[in-house]
Amino acid sequence: MGAAWLAPACAVQQAFLVQNSGWMEPFYTDPDSQFKPLIAAVAGAAASPGDKLTLLAFSQTSGTNVSPLALGEIGTAGTVMPSLAALGLARKGGPNSALADTDFQEAIGSVIRTTFQARPGIIWIFTNNKNSPGNDPATAARNLDFYRMLHLEPSITRTLVFPLKMPVQGKKFAARGLMVYALAYGKEAGDELNKILANGRLSAILTRQPARLKPVDQDGVRIVPESILNTPDIKASIGRDQRTLVLDVEASKLVPAVRLKASLENLFYPYLIGHAGVQGTLRVGQRTVPLEVTPANIDNLAPGERKSIEVNFKLPLEEVPSAWSRQSMAAMGKQVTIPMTVDVGLSDQQLALPDSFKAEMAELFPGDPISDVFVPPASVRVSMTRVPLLVRVQYPMLPVLVVIGAVFAFVAALLGLLLLSSRSTRYAVHVDGVRRQVVLKPFRSLVIQDGEGNPVGTLRRGVGAPQVSSVLPGHTLTLG
Repeated sequence: MGAAWLAPACAVQQAFLVQNSGWMEPFYTDPDSQFKPLIAAVAGAAASPGDKLTLLAFSQTSGTNVSPLALGEIGTAGTVMPSLAALGLARKGGPNSALADTDFQEAIGSVIRTTFQARPGIIWIFTNNKNSPGNDPATAARNLDFYRMLHLEPSITRTLVFPLKMPVQGKKFAARGLMVYALAYGKEAGDELNKILANGRLSAILTRQPARLKPVDQDGVRIVPESILNTPDIKASIGRDQRTLVLDVEASKLVPAVRLKASLENLFYPYLIGHAGVQGTLRVGQRTVPLEVTPANIDNLAPGERKSIEVNFKLPLEEVPSAWSRQSMAAMGKQVTIPMTVDVGLSDQQLALPDSFKAEMAELFPGDPISDVFVPPASVRVSMTRVPLLVRVQYPMLPVLVVIGAVFAFVAALLGLLLLSSRSTRYAVHVDGVRRQVVLKPFRSLVIQDGEGNPVGTLRRGVGAPQVSSVLPGHTLTLG
């Protein structure tokens, strides 16, 4: 496979690969088999309106038998069952020839190259987990080849496995379990697969938690906050997405150092974290701040279980807006949210399968080294989890009220000045010794004339009483 498969990304598409080789005989001949209804239900849960869905049967190309064989594009998920109705076991040649063998790699490679045209997509595989190209009796060894491909092929970005209990009895074979694989080809497909899991529709069909094959270097743990140890004024909680850490605090009670009591939860189902060192950093924009996790190591943490930890870090207070800042003023005494990120790393990571899980797989798939599929490559010893952190600062109303009061005072002053400027006042003046009355508005000037209409001088008024600003030679002009 490798980089040669990759091509420019487009909208994510989905293909449903249904095994119909000889090993699958009981799933097709047992009258009580729920094999085909399950496929239709999964397609209905995984698909959204407008998705490009393709249904294919796969075995191994041999003689006149072609694999994978497209059963057609599915207009809607509701057309899956009619398309499956006529599907039976594949044979190598004519009607009386031997039942077809199975080649997983051939089917997956063909879907990516032909159906997907080397563009991102999700491949769903419904199989009894027996890979036997060329009727190779060493199905266990062939399965190991398939498992290595799932782990090591870089273009397969995410792989989930749903081991299901489905006992069926045919005329030739019997089976106890069915395996449903979900393979994401390309990063966009990995993101889309995460969305499918998050919307909850699939979990109503495949009720057990999916086992993760890949990646095992991302999102292995979750921090679950419990309380803040060094101050009662900061409240810690977890967001609706069950990932985001939320710290709520009043602006006046924000402290620079935070001691968070929390739990570290193992999300590496079905893996047991036998041992790992724990480190962390706090990221704010382009800056990083050291984060201390105590204890610095975790041991024997089973999937889904939690271990108590203490997380110590310093909040970059320079990133917190002042109560007098534009941002806090705009909040009008409400919360201002400051986004940050906590990066938690596991080093020297040692994963193992619990014995209970191994026993369950051995019961569902006897003789199949299914447990080996869950052994991560030895090169994967480090994983990283990125946890969103929201610091929600509650700002007081006082600065807002002060600013509003100042604005009102300024407006009142302007209105007062406007009122004063519109009021005229009568003043007494002596023009060349003769007393007279003049009327003058604020911020205005007036030229005073004698009895013959000749100019004598000028009066100017501001807010208060007027002043004599000029007097022409040979004349007198006084107030009062």
